[in-house]
Amino acid sequence: MKHTTVVSLGSALVLLASVPVLGSVVTTPTMDVEALADALNPGGGLSIDDVTILNGMPGQFGTYHQFVLPPVTISRGIVLSSGNVANLAPIPEASLPGYDPASPPAQVNSQMFPWPQTGSTPEFEAYGFSGGNIENFNGCYDVAALRVEFTLDEDSQVRFDFIFGSVEFPYWTSQFTDAFLVFLDGTGPENQITFDAGGSAVQVGSSFAGLETTDDVNSAFSNPHGLIHHLTTTTPELSKGRHVLIFEVGDVNDQILDSAVFISGLRTGSGSEGTEPTEDCVGDVNSDDSVDFADLLILLGNWGQDADGDLNEDDVVNFTDLTMLLAWWGACAS
Repeated sequence: MKHTTVVSLGSALVLLASVPVLGSVVTTPTMDVEALADALNPGGGLSIDDVTILNGMPGQFGTYHQFVLPPVTISRGIVLSSGNVANLAPIPEASLPGYDPASPPAQVNSQMFPWPQTGSTPEFEAYGFSGGNIENFNGCYDVAALRVEFTLDEDSQVRFDFIFGSVEFPYWTSQFTDAFLVFLDGTGPENQITFDAGGSAVQVGSSFAGLETTDDVNSAFSNPHGLIHHLTTTTPELSKGRHVLIFEVGDVNDQILDSAVFISGLRTGSGSEGTEPTEDCVGDVNSDDSVDFADLLILLGNWGQDADGDLNEDDVVNFTDLTMLLAWWGACAS
């Protein structure tokens, strides 16, 4: 018989800190560009006019939510991978004695483009071969590339948050330097706008020096693998009108051992131009929290909660599920 507890929201918040919460990111593979647009820009001060998949195979694109377990969190959004986004939950074998991080399982070891195709893009190749932008670059493979066209009603900077992870870390660091690139209003190397703290493109290699963590518990990039978190890219001030961003993530120097980028909150906003580490979206549940109501209702429905979305002392819930809900609900959604 399922145990239930009548608990007030306030009491649950007090108890939440002492109760371990287990879970994983929920990914939904999709090639539906409208779904991708909705997940990327949930009311972010600009209008997305068109989303186009420029390169990639089915399975390399999707939406995600529930990336909420500290210490690494990010609000819901879109996910692009050099592998299959359906397989980005924690790797069960990774916690077992004798796990070899140099040879991860098929879950995160995918060749998406069949030979003789490489799955490269001209702009990824051009950037990689330009001036050592990507460490030890000899070619790109299985590139997922997404073009987003948007309109600004007035002059403004544009921002987005992301987390980049790879199972190439830690064994193949700087040898197979999978990378995440973002091109603004053009595809030349000079149009790439997302860099790490050292001015390098975000990649498995130099980018991971001092910025990586193995502490994530939400995804396949948990210990002993790693990711870079939580970064925010801010563009220079852009003129009102239409602009284009192209997001690309790809394997470098081989077609195996997957990498992925989780992107959230394409929006207007002011900040220092460039890419900087920013605070993970975790906080206490209170009246000031920004909550994605549709996702909240999905969670409430899945757990038998009343469908009006309210939490009060009359609600009856499974306590373990409630702690998971509150952990998710405390993550900022903007």
